[in-house]
Amino acid sequence: MCFSAPASFSASGIIGLIGGRTIAKSNPGDKYLAIIPILFAVQQCVEGIIWLGFSIPHFEAYRYIATTLFLIFAWAIWPAYLPFAIASVEKDERRASILKSLRIPGVIAGIGAIFPIFLSNPTPQIIDFHIDYTTQNELYNQYVIQSYNAMYLLCTVVPMFISSRKGMTEYGLANIFGLIIAGIFYESSVPSTWCFFSALFSIMIYRIITQSSQSNQQA
Repeated sequence: MCFSAPASFSASGIIGLIGGRTIAKSNPGDKYLAIIPILFAVQQCVEGIIWLGFSIPHFEAYRYIATTLFLIFAWAIWPAYLPFAIASVEKDERRASILKSLRIPGVIAGIGAIFPIFLSNPTPQIIDFHIDYTTQNELYNQYVIQSYNAMYLLCTVVPMFISSRKGMTEYGLANIFGLIIAGIFYESSVPSTWCFFSALFSIMIYRIITQSSQSNQQA
């Protein structure tokens, strides 16, 4: 999370517990969607370690590894994984076909993000009680960066509105709300802040999963 180590670890623990419950309630076909809260819990725990690296000398040695892992989650895993996970639970063939097609730009964005993570020496900095991940943007021109940002949003937000799964649209709206809040109030730390909001909103997947399980039982 973007405020403190205790907040990051607390969020990680709560989301992890709900994530475990989500998996327990899920059907076999929902497993890729159900695991998303657990992945967010891991990511928040990693950012907690980054926070500790600023205040506890023993953890400073782990800060680079934690930063790299956090950004792999934020920039590479999510655009590649979300279209795949949402497509895996889609029953409507036409919508499923569209969602599956979004896996291509998702994988491209994910692979494309790996290179700047390892080549641009990302450095976490605390700015106004938030973590800002600065990189050497001169490695890529603005066109490349803007193209990546467009693909990122296409793959992390749009699938939620294509899905016919009950509750998925609300989940998408919540994530857009989180992005707007992060962009307006935490411009210097959007990756950290939006990932935190998205982590919190991922608990909505519990309801999406349980609604599906209840519908299957009634059928």
